[in-house]
Parts: sequence; structure tokens; C-alpha cells
Amino acid sequence: MEFGYRDLACATNRFSRDALLGEGKFGAVYKATFKGQEVAVKRIKAEGKLEDFHRELQTVGNTRHENLVDLKGWCGKVRVIDGKTWWKRVIKVELFLVFEFIPNGDLEHHLHNSDQVLSWDKRYKIVKGIGSALHYLHHECNPCILHRDIKPGNILLDEYFNAKLGDFGLSMIASKNRATVITTAVGSVGYMDPQLMKDGAVEFSRKSDVYSFGIVLLKIACTQKSREEVWQMRGGSEQQVHVDGVVDDRLSFFDHTEMERVVVLGLKCSHSEEAQRPSMEDAMKFLEDGQEFPATTQGHGSYGAPCTVNEEAPMMTHGDVSSCYP
Repeated sequence: MEFGYRDLACATNRFSRDALLGEGKFGAVYKATFKGQEVAVKRIKAEGKLEDFHRELQTVGNTRHENLVDLKGWCGKVRVIDGKTWWKRVIKVELFLVFEFIPNGDLEHHLHNSDQVLSWDKRYKIVKGIGSALHYLHHECNPCILHRDIKPGNILLDEYFNAKLGDFGLSMIASKNRATVITTAVGSVGYMDPQLMKDGAVEFSRKSDVYSFGIVLLKIACTQKSREEVWQMRGGSEQQVHVDGVVDDRLSFFDHTEMERVVVLGLKCSHSEEAQRPSMEDAMKFLEDGQEFPATTQGHGSYGAPCTVNEEAPMMTHGDVSSCYP
């Protein structure tokens, strides 16, 4: 659905500071009420032709999944900055993306909330929700959608603690036949595939998203423990980890089987070698049913070496929620 600029300006009181939810490197997010419904409006300064954005937004707008932040519509505004001569004029494009409003904040805040510890039942529900959303983007969308910036700050929680994966601002649309894209490194330090931190052009694929998903799983289960600490507690078999020494100390109760699956899957997905990481199809089979990983992702060193490149992710400031919306 395409919104009118005047309608969005009116709904946000002309994008006033009072309506501002947060700001980030890609734009600002405003809370608005449109036709009696609360929404979040993300204002993005972009470069390119407006019709190019329309094509990509139509693809993203057609996604429908209970664990994705719902894109309700958009608005494009072209602004011409006059130069001294006509050929020096600059054309600027502003995009306004309208999303459902998610009231319960992001996972980053809840994982580090000292006043109320997130229970294991809620954490496991969030894990399955994120995995389901990523599986949908990778294997059910045509063309495949790569997220490219999976982190706790981009996972919103509704009033029932259902996970909603957001921030498609960094998504790239890849072909169904070859779900990779040559790009410069983007993402968040601490959750980004180490291969993408090399200088120059890199190949981003589904497995890059899988790496970030793995680090998020370890953060959900272990919170303050680094991947290296968890890696040191791995067991002698492919699907065994001594979880008692690595789980979040604040958890008074957790299901041991569920915890072990989450930690094992986190280590597998964040393997330093891309070929050793499971697809989201295999990841969800293991998470839900405990099915063994395919032979191509098993074997000596199947957890990967300790990752020292991007262990700790910087904390998001609680005021910066702009990246939580696509």
C-alpha cells in the first residue's frame, strides 16, 4: 500500500520530536496513529531512482509471516535541490516505511534487564520464532530474501513475547537459483560473519545469516558468556554440550534438552567455516525434533574453532530503536 506524504506528516505531527521513537544510522522512527491504528514510521534518506525502491519494497511487502514485522506500506518523496545551473541540480529521495507498532521493545533490552529476568520458556519461544522467520525468508520466499543484520536489537517482542524479526533496511533480494550477492560488508560487529569483515567485496549468502542466527542463539541461552567460553564446554559427541556451565546464571529453571539443542545449534550455525553451517531447513529440524545434521556439516572440528574476531557485540542504547524496524 502506498501512503501519501501529507497523511504521514499529519499522523506524526510533521515528524515532531515528541513522536520520535529513536534514531539510527539509516534513519529515524516515529510513532503515529493512522486511521485509529498505532504504527511505526521509518524515515530513510536514500540514493537511487524511486522506481527501483518500489520494486524491492513490493517484494518485501508481499512477505507474510507471524514472526516478521509487518510492512503495511510506504511513501516515496522526491526532493530537488537547485544548483546554479540545471545540470548541477541534486535529486534526493526520501522513503517512509510504515510498519505495525510492536509495544514490548527489543530482545536486547529484555536479555539485559536486571529487574525482570526473561524466563526460559519465553526464550525458547523466541528462538523458535526467529528460526521460523529466517527459514521463511531463505526457503519460502521467491526471490530469497537475505536479512544481513540479525541481532537482538532487531528482534522485537509483542505483548505475548512472540518474536518479530525486523530491519529489512539492509536486506538484499537474491535470486532463487543463486542466493548470494556480492556486496560490501554490512551488519553489526559481534553478530557478523567474520568472512564479511575482510576488505573489499565479499560474497554474502544464506549461510552469513545463519552465522548471525547462531550468535543470537548463544546470547539468548548464555547472555554474558562469549562463544569461546561456550565452545570450551563442548562434549565428546556431535550433539552434546555441557550446558550447566554456560547457561545464563540468572535462570532458575530451564529444560535441559531444549537448552542443549539451542547451545549446540548456536555453535553449529556460528562455525567459522561456511560449509559446516547448517541450512535453516536443517537447523529447524534439529531444533524442533532433534534430527541429526547432514553428513556435510559433521565431522572433526564440527563446532569450529573459537571465534575471537567478533565475540562481544556492543550494547544498543535503549533510545535507539530505529534499527528495530525494517
